[in-house]
Amino acid sequence: MANSFYSYAAYILPSSNANITALKEYLEEFYQNSDAGDQPEITLSDNQITILFNDEYRFYVYLSEEKHVNEEALEIAEDLEEDWNEEPFDKEKLKTAQKRFEMWGDQDYDMDYFNDSLFIIDQIEKFSDIIIFQNS
Repeated sequence: MANSFYSYAAYILPSSNANITALKEYLEEFYQNSDAGDQPEITLSDNQITILFNDEYRFYVYLSEEKHVNEEALEIAEDLEEDWNEEPFDKEKLKTAQKRFEMWGDQDYDMDYFNDSLFIIDQIEKFSDIIIFQNS
């Protein structure tokens, strides 16, 4: 994900209701009911949602449950003071995260899909007990 666009990590706290199947449903419902433009194809396979637009642009959301997720949550709690939206977050709660949604998109130098990246984050934020950071 190092050279990807629209890269975010949404840490899922143990008390969260977040899951990858519900996120896919949220995304499908959003795009069916929106005036956001293209109606993308949304698929789920092996814990990864792929959102494919007509011009072949893709966003990806992967549910990561590997050991390094908590290790990185601990590091972030020590290093950062604010989340992606420049709001303070509960460092002690973040330290309990064992899984996260990892989101990224294809290259988009003209920022044609910037709004879609925010639409996707909005759907992730529907879940309880999520802490989101933008990857640099």
